[in-house]
Amino acid sequence: MIVALVVLSLIGIALAVVALVQFRRLSERFTSSLGGDQSADSLEATLTRHMARVEEVNHRLSELENEYERLSITGALASQKISVVRFNPFGDTGGDQSFSLAVLDAHDSGYVLSSIHGRQGTRVYVKPIDFGKSKYQLSTEEDQALSQAVKRVPKIN
Repeated sequence: MIVALVVLSLIGIALAVVALVQFRRLSERFTSSLGGDQSADSLEATLTRHMARVEEVNHRLSELENEYERLSITGALASQKISVVRFNPFGDTGGDQSFSLAVLDAHDSGYVLSSIHGRQGTRVYVKPIDFGKSKYQLSTEEDQALSQAVKRVPKIN
């Protein structure tokens, strides 16, 4: 019985030694990865740098989103749909010297500019357009220029 206990004790001691050796190896690897090894980059330093970079990228992305929103709003108000209709309002004058010019933004708001050319001179009229409609009566040519401009969609490259 004593011999069995001695054998079990020796097996227990051997297992403890093996476990201790494995624990030390694992502990050395862990210490090395967290900065214990000065020659290699530690995991902790790497993670700290990475998290700082992620914060920088998040901050820059937020700035870019704000700038994109501002540019989208500004761009929607820029003149981007333009159409011209030339016409001859009087049968006794030569050529299509008169015109109606529609200039609209992304919301179909802007103006229609018309120039009527005759023998006695040229007259210019402008009518505001809000969301594709004018509170003033539009001539056939003005309405045609407005309709053509509304149908235009700027190309995205």
